[in-house]
Amino acid sequence: MKKDAIRREFFRLRLSRNSYSQCKKVLKEKYDYEVTIRTPKGWRKRMESDNWDLRDKSTKPKTIRYKFSNEERKEIISLRNKTGYSSHQIRIKLEEKGIVMSESFIKKIIKKGGLSRGNKMEGTRLKWVRFERDNPNSMWQLDGTEMDDGDWVLPVEDDCSRYCVIIKKFKHMTTVKVIEVLEEAIAIHRKPREILTDNGSEFGGTSKESEFDKWCEKQNIIHIRSGVHKPTTVGKVSAIQQTIKRELSYCNNDLEAWRMR
Repeated sequence: MKKDAIRREFFRLRLSRNSYSQCKKVLKEKYDYEVTIRTPKGWRKRMESDNWDLRDKSTKPKTIRYKFSNEERKEIISLRNKTGYSSHQIRIKLEEKGIVMSESFIKKIIKKGGLSRGNKMEGTRLKWVRFERDNPNSMWQLDGTEMDDGDWVLPVEDDCSRYCVIIKKFKHMTTVKVIEVLEEAIAIHRKPREILTDNGSEFGGTSKESEFDKWCEKQNIIHIRSGVHKPTTVGKVSAIQQTIKRELSYCNNDLEAWRMR
C-alpha cells in the first residue's frame, strides 16, 4: 500500500472524529502499518502549513554525478594519445563502446591528464550567423593551408554533411591544381551546385573573369566568394584545416588515411 493512500485513510478517520490512538490502531489492523502518534501529528501539521498532496518529496538530487571506473577514464587518455581526437569525437567513440559521458567531463579528464591543447577562444563571447545547406552537393567549401613542411593541403568539404569529399597535397597552390582536384572529386561524387572559396589568387581573387570562374561557368557551378577579410565565411573548411594539423601525425601523415578514419 502506498503511503499517500494510508495518509488519506488517516485524515478520513480524523474527520470522523477518531482519536490519534484510534487512527493508529486502524492503520495497524487494516494496512499493517505501525506508527507512533507523533507521525500522524506531523502529517496534520504539514497539511495545515501547505497544500500537501500526501506524497513524500523526491529525494533525487537536482544534479546527478555519475561515477566512472579508472578503466573508463584511462580509455579517454588512450583515445586522446592514439588519435588526437577532440572531446566531441572521443564522446562519440565512447558511446560506440557503451560508455556515456558528457563532453565537459571528458574535457576535465583530458586537462587533468595534461593533454589539453588549450582553447584560445575560451571566455570569449562570439556572435555569428550560422548557415548550412539542406542537401549534400548543394555547396562545397574549399581552402588551401600551408603545412609546416611548406607544402599546401587542399581539403574540399561538403557544406551539408561536413564530409571531406577529397583532400590533396601540393608544392604550390595554383588554379590548375585546384581545378584538377575538383574534377577528380566531381568524377567520384558528381558536381555541386555551388562552390564557396575565399579571395585567394588560385580562386581568381576578386575578379569574376578569372580562369577559375570561367571553369565554374563552364561546369554550370555557381562560384561564391567570402567577403574580404571575412574568414569565418569559410569557417567549416577552416576548422578541418586545424583538425588536419592536430591529427595528421596520428595517421602517419597520410592524408587519405586521415580523411577515411
